[in-house]
Amino acid sequence: RGDWSEENMKRAIQEVLERKSSQRAAADRYQVPRTSLQDRVEAIKQGHQINLKPKLGRFQQTFTPEFERQLCEHVIDLDNRLMPLTRSEFLRLAFDLAEKIKISHRFNKEKRMAGKDFFCNFKKRNPDLALRTPEATSLMRAVGFNKFQVDRFYDLFLKLQGQFRFQASQIYNADETGVSTVHKNDKVLSVKGKKQVGKLTSAERGRNVTVMFAMNAAGHFVPPMFIFPRIKMDKNGRLMIGAPPESIGVACKNGWMNAEIFLRWLQHFQQHVHSSAAHPILLILDGHSSHKELNVIEYARNNHIHMLSTPPHTTHKLQPLDRVFFKPFKQAYGSASASWMRQNPGARLT
Repeated sequence: RGDWSEENMKRAIQEVLERKSSQRAAADRYQVPRTSLQDRVEAIKQGHQINLKPKLGRFQQTFTPEFERQLCEHVIDLDNRLMPLTRSEFLRLAFDLAEKIKISHRFNKEKRMAGKDFFCNFKKRNPDLALRTPEATSLMRAVGFNKFQVDRFYDLFLKLQGQFRFQASQIYNADETGVSTVHKNDKVLSVKGKKQVGKLTSAERGRNVTVMFAMNAAGHFVPPMFIFPRIKMDKNGRLMIGAPPESIGVACKNGWMNAEIFLRWLQHFQQHVHSSAAHPILLILDGHSSHKELNVIEYARNNHIHMLSTPPHTTHKLQPLDRVFFKPFKQAYGSASASWMRQNPGARLT
């Protein structure tokens, strides 16, 4: 338990900051926990306010009021952009913040999540925040594309537009789609009444490659990212042969988007759109969990990329890429795949 004194902690911190003692020596001399001393010294070096008082038992508060306020701001900011956090996403965000600021904590390092006690106590200290389920009073509000959801999206869009005055070239839509090595065949002419028509495909079962696209309202495309279902990228670069210029490729075991890969894509995106305080960018997304991680939020904020999510289950109506790009893209891919197979009989796409 916290049986050390505030005065001793002050003296230990002062000696460490003045380089009169190491952290271990100061902790031993003044009988204060070395991890607590280390946390407070690191916080001071980063310019944060600290709490010098001892904390009692396992019910101690993990974050200082300042850091807890930062956590609240993250939650509110995401909610205001139609990207509300689930309980699990919030607990991962709390873990990431604790790791980032290097404070001692009792969170689950295997699951990389804060725990139930933290969540309950956080809600008590912040009664303005609540874990809510989507409104169930009206079926139309829960099923996706309806006036309530669309109005809310455009209210937030117009608020951001009024604040930053985005031009068409500053408004981007980004989304990913899966491309299979087994392409979808075009329809063919055949004898009427025939039950089965054959046409070659690459294989019975294929593998999906996820492709991340982004375009703006002026018609400019950012070179895509390809996410390959493998452990490592090939060293000779064969996977990216023939890709659009300046495209990037990454490897992921299941070939799906995750927070680490999305941050890599966001960095790639920023290099092409050159966002800055004088040239902010509005990025419209679908609210995937990978968009809500702490590193992603902070990178976007620091680089003047303002993320806004479409409401759940509305991408087929509100996402420009879904509306006008993905279908012709996949039709063109299918035609190119069929042409390649005709020219390379016996070979298959991999």
